[in-house]
Amino acid sequence: MNKRRTAFTLVRRRSPDRAVCADRKVSRTGTRRETFGRVWCAVGRPAHNCASAFTLLEVMLAVTMLGLLVIAVSSTWSAGLRGWKRSNGLAEMYQRQRIVLDALTELTQAAIYVPERAKLYAVRAERDPFLGDSISFVTSSDALLPPQEAIVGGMRRVTVGMARDDNGQPCLTMLNIPALQEVDKLRQPVGHVLGRDVVGFAVRYRDAQTGVWKDNWTEADHFPAALEFAITFAGKEPLVVVRTVDLPTAKLLRQQR
Repeated sequence: MNKRRTAFTLVRRRSPDRAVCADRKVSRTGTRRETFGRVWCAVGRPAHNCASAFTLLEVMLAVTMLGLLVIAVSSTWSAGLRGWKRSNGLAEMYQRQRIVLDALTELTQAAIYVPERAKLYAVRAERDPFLGDSISFVTSSDALLPPQEAIVGGMRRVTVGMARDDNGQPCLTMLNIPALQEVDKLRQPVGHVLGRDVVGFAVRYRDAQTGVWKDNWTEADHFPAALEFAITFAGKEPLVVVRTVDLPTAKLLRQQR
């Protein structure tokens, strides 16, 4: 009986708040010990309650890294979206510019001039100090001719210049009237908008006889050799596009002389 009692003893730790019965014959590993078939941890609680977990610092670091990752992805996405919108807007603007310039080129290259009836076929130029230049000439092109004005098809006098729309905003417009008829003062032709984002329009004329460029054209007895269009398109930074168009009619007239 004494031998059996000596085999088991009550082991007390220095901490006065608990006591653990342990079998001295059982081997110990690290800070954990087996006592009467149960495993206790170093703080005196069952081992299944001492499972590993994230500390508050680790959680805060994980949340911070996740936030930085979200910010980086969001910034990249926003930059890509802005770039796509900007490139899309530039493509649309260049498309509108090309349409306006190609229309003017087609109309002027088909311009007609008959020296025997110079007054009727003369190129007319006007300049408004507030809106800009306007040019009027006879053409055989049907470019930009509305269906309701098909009656003026064939030869028509086209007047291109700046005007104001119903909202008072400047825009580039075009007027069509039959070439061999005078404008009815009681019934003015209706203007058609060529470009709403146009805020400036200027025309220069190259004299076929002297080769000098002129800012205004007053000669009714001969035809200019070329026209230079300078169109200002609206934007954060206004863009001026210049195109020079040689007139085949002037070349043909020089050959006939």
